[in-house]
Amino acid sequence: MSNMLSIATVTAVLKVLLENGLVSDPIAASVGDVIVTALPPDRISVEADERPQLNLFLYQVTQNRNVDWVSQEFRSRHSRINGNPSSSSPPLALDLHYVLTAYGAKDFQAELLLGYAMHLLHKTPFITSDIIENTLLNASTTNTSSAFSQAVASVSVSDLAEQIGQIKLTPEFFNMEETSKLWSALQTHYRPSATYMASMVLIESNKSENVEGLYIMPLSQPNIEQVIAGAKSDREQMIVAGTTLIIRGKRLRGDITRIRLGNTETLLIPQDVKETQVSFLVPPDLYASVQSIQVVHLPMGNTTQTDRIVESNVATFVLHPTITALVAQVENDSNNLRSAEITLKFHPKVGNAQRIVLLLSDVSAPNLVTYSFLVAPRAEDTDAIVIPVKNVKPGSYMVRVRVDGAESPLHKNQSGDYDSPQVTIS
Repeated sequence: MSNMLSIATVTAVLKVLLENGLVSDPIAASVGDVIVTALPPDRISVEADERPQLNLFLYQVTQNRNVDWVSQEFRSRHSRINGNPSSSSPPLALDLHYVLTAYGAKDFQAELLLGYAMHLLHKTPFITSDIIENTLLNASTTNTSSAFSQAVASVSVSDLAEQIGQIKLTPEFFNMEETSKLWSALQTHYRPSATYMASMVLIESNKSENVEGLYIMPLSQPNIEQVIAGAKSDREQMIVAGTTLIIRGKRLRGDITRIRLGNTETLLIPQDVKETQVSFLVPPDLYASVQSIQVVHLPMGNTTQTDRIVESNVATFVLHPTITALVAQVENDSNNLRSAEITLKFHPKVGNAQRIVLLLSDVSAPNLVTYSFLVAPRAEDTDAIVIPVKNVKPGSYMVRVRVDGAESPLHKNQSGDYDSPQVTIS
């Protein structure tokens, strides 16, 4: 049982570390009544109900590749604690990835809380077994109604703390693209945040727990490292409907290899499967936006046995819309400005709830947005929208759209200049 508590224990220790620091720090008085939680970010109250809060969320678990360097002495001690002294196989070594988010409805509350939390964690780069044991002892005697306290009450606290040992906590600094992908996957309002990795958490199986007929799944989880467009001529090509995706990684080939997009249980068949690369044709009906993707391994024979399905980590890619544009109903406004209607044809269709922004850029500087227009919501999914524009200077404009943040590409001619989609408002 103690092995199963390792992940929850690390989260609980980090949460208590932040809570205890707030109690003794004067920042609590300046910010107000602050709470510390460990919830999915989409369950945090924001907008009018937002309060000073720090939230620690475990958003990803990855395998630590240094498991082979775990000493035999540590393995022996680890096995003794779990009642399996004959085990000589290395434990499952994990890295836990957290996003720490600060909330506050007033000016500077979030910034103050995030700065405080980062300072506190910077002062505590290692979480020792003594800290873990003290946290577990407190958890087992306070708030006994919580699921974690009840679970801790059934194990030896000292053994669990010794088993986990020392955890190293290090910040992970993301660039803007990586941050955008993370918060798009979380599907909630962005708030000031920082990411951390706790390394490493060891979990060892107990052979005595195996029973006859139990399926032992091999440790061969596929791992996605990169998702790119398959065009040989341009590795930076935007991914659009009909693009062949190249999924690169490790252990991607299974007995039966399938692809999952988003949270759907429908699995799609890839074009080609190799151990380190899978090619996959983007479906024509997939909405333009940030999309999640997984490689899924199914067992031979009865594919309804969900307990034998092996899934990769979740990777993301941006599916960009493609458009054509026509202009009509051009009229003169005051101050030599124009109003018009721009008709856009989309591929793929846009959903009725998707957020669309029309972007117009002067042809002489196509990378600079000259005008932007927020498109009104639609009653249903559609592939054509008429967008009214006002107060536009006469001229020729390159046309782009952003659909849920995914921007449509511009086409280049043989000279390397952008030439379409383009409209002229005269």
